Amino acid sequence: GINAEYGEVDAHFHVWELDRFSYPWPNSDVTAIFKTITFPDLTAALGSAGVQNAVFVQCLNDSPAEAKWVLESGHPAIKGVVAGVNLLDHVTLEQQLDELCQYDKFVGVRHILDMEQEHDWVIGDKVIEGLRRVAARGKTFDFLARPHHLAHVSTLARAIPELKIVIDHIAKPLLSKSLSVCDDWKANMLSAASCPNVYCKISGLVTEVDPASHSTPWTPQTFQDHVTVVLEGFGAERCMIGSDWPVLRLTGANYKSVNELHKTLISGMSKEDQVKITGDNAARFYGLKI
Repeated sequence: GINAEYGEVDAHFHVWELDRFSYPWPNSDVTAIFKTITFPDLTAALGSAGVQNAVFVQCLNDSPAEAKWVLESGHPAIKGVVAGVNLLDHVTLEQQLDELCQYDKFVGVRHILDMEQEHDWVIGDKVIEGLRRVAARGKTFDFLARPHHLAHVSTLARAIPELKIVIDHIAKPLLSKSLSVCDDWKANMLSAASCPNVYCKISGLVTEVDPASHSTPWTPQTFQDHVTVVLEGFGAERCMIGSDWPVLRLTGANYKSVNELHKTLISGMSKEDQVKITGDNAARFYGLKI
């Protein structure tokens, strides 16, 4: 591992078993990953880069069953599980949290905001109350933002200062339109970064270069300007890396190449800071037991 304290942590991966649950995505639009990809595949992917710790992130909204399937897998690398829960119905939510909190490795929740019609769903009163209850259990929130959601991160962070929030995939900037940094994205990202309870995942980059056909080549330079904004805004203490495996397969990339990409993007930082970003920060944010 890169560090005696925690070793490297992949802060963001998925597995899915298509005959176990009904998934809105992946679907037939993404043939490269529209198949069961599960724990033996994870072992091989992590092994290719020597990564021994990883955090599963939900694919299904309001599905504690999905989280329990992963929690009960016994996979040795899975140190944390981020679940889909019902943030609107608080009686249901409390029951779900009671159930999930029986597992040491249940660390937080996420909701796929693209499934909701309203762009401001995440700052509705009921969701804020739901997330207050998540925070009361000491659990975190993965904020899966697109650029149009990003202004809501600071609103949420200020409404619930006790909730630790991490922005997934640097909020999916529209790299397919331009590699230069969009003013709105930057302003909203820095506003989020001004809240001490907000962190950011350097993850999910390669799939945003050409989401329509995944045929445009990329190099570390493709992402450097955006990642620099994130690193400068959040600092070495509040950034973490995540593979977004197996979604990264859409681009023809493999686990090891994306892991190396992320390390290249932070290679200008001190060794000490690189250790934080590749492992310690995720372990601290999620409260992983490693």
